[in-house]
Amino acid sequence: MRTPGLWYTNPMKSIAFYSLTMFAGLALTGMATAADTYRWVDEQGIVHYGDTVPSESARYDQQVLNSQGVTISIIEGYRTQEQREEQARIRYEQERIAREKAKRQARDSVLLNTYLSVEEIERLRDRRLELLRAQSMVTEQYLGTLNARLRGLEEEATKFNYPYDLDSDLPPLPENLAMEMVQTLEAVAQYESNLQTKREEQGSLDALFNMDIERFKDLKGIE
Repeated sequence: MRTPGLWYTNPMKSIAFYSLTMFAGLALTGMATAADTYRWVDEQGIVHYGDTVPSESARYDQQVLNSQGVTISIIEGYRTQEQREEQARIRYEQERIAREKAKRQARDSVLLNTYLSVEEIERLRDRRLELLRAQSMVTEQYLGTLNARLRGLEEEATKFNYPYDLDSDLPPLPENLAMEMVQTLEAVAQYESNLQTKREEQGSLDALFNMDIERFKDLKGIE
C-alpha cells in the first residue's frame, strides 16, 4: 500500500530506467563517433572528405572532424623508412632554428638591458682582454723558467749515459734525475697548452665582443 502524499518508486523500474538512460547515452556517443568526418589532402592539393579513408589514401595525413567540423585529432599517414627519416631531419632542423632564434632573442635582451652605449661595451671588452693578456704573460714567464730548468737538467744528463748507448762508458742516468726531467717535460707541455688556450680565449672573446657591438648598433639604430 502506498503512503499518501509520498512519491513511490519501484526499484525494478528504477533499474530499468537507469539502464535505458545508459543505453541512450552510449547510442548518442556512437552516433557522434559515426558522424566524425575525415579530411585529407592529396599530392595535387585536392581536399577530400569522407566517413572512411580509402586504402589508397592512407598515406596522407588525415584530420578527424566532429559533427561541427572541428578537428579533434590527426591521424598520421603511412610513411616509408626514408620518409620518416626525412621527417625527423626536418623536425630536428626546425627545432634547431627555433633554439637559435630563442638564443638570439635572449642575447639581444641582455645587450639592451646591460649596456647603455657602444663605449661601455668596448670598455668591458678591453678590461677582459687585458686580464687574459696578464694571465698569458704570467704563464709565459713561468714557462720560460721551466724551459731554463729543463735545459739545466739536460746539461746535467750529458754527464751520464743519456740517451742510452750500449757502447758508452758513462754511468747510467740517476733515477731521480730522470724523474725530474720527465716531470719538467710534462710541466712544460701543460703550460704550453695553457698558454695556447689563453691566446685562443683572447681571440674568441675579442670576436664575441665585436659581434655584440655590431648587434647593439643594429638594435639601437646606430650607424
